[in-house]
Amino acid sequence: MREPELPLGSPGDSPTLPDGFFLHAGAVDAAGQERLRAALEGVLRAAPPVRTRVKGGGMTSAAMTNCGDAGWWSDASGYRYVTTNPATGAPWPPIPVEFRNYVQRVVVKGPWPDFVPDACLINFYEPRAKMGLHQDRDEKDFAHPIVTVCLGDAADFMVGGFARGDKAVPMKVRSGDVVVMGGASRMRFHGIRKIYPGTSPLAGINGRYSLTFRKAL
Repeated sequence: MREPELPLGSPGDSPTLPDGFFLHAGAVDAAGQERLRAALEGVLRAAPPVRTRVKGGGMTSAAMTNCGDAGWWSDASGYRYVTTNPATGAPWPPIPVEFRNYVQRVVVKGPWPDFVPDACLINFYEPRAKMGLHQDRDEKDFAHPIVTVCLGDAADFMVGGFARGDKAVPMKVRSGDVVVMGGASRMRFHGIRKIYPGTSPLAGINGRYSLTFRKAL
């Protein structure tokens, strides 16, 4: 049985969100975004983003890296979490305290106040980059939510159902917004349809970073 379609206004408007899906618009203020950017720069120096190969043989549109006890990786062998960076052989850098602080501020008043991530996947979207509809299903326990912090350019975040063919609807996410998917929405298909170049409020970020926190191990 397919999930009913979500009501949607004009393109770019936020749909009525389903149970377990939360958009915290402006959760990170301008000063907080600068702090996150400074912490992000340290991670990127230790583990520069790369485009990786997918099972079908192509390359990801977005460049990616990780921090934490484990990092999500994609290559011809499939999708999985690894404890060292396959590009360098080094352990992933730790999740910065600044990252953890903002995640905790968002989840503490929600359904998952005890959520503590052990992995942060960092995707960088250049102006033409996108990500097809997918489920996050490589984690060991789906009882934990997925928390995504947006930095840089605005984007259309697609919210789908529980089958790839279900209709997906867009909502615009901006720098400082935080998306939480858990509970009844933990396994929804989702993706990035479009980046809006030149909308980043952060000098030096031309594109969009998504910091996606998970309990992977």
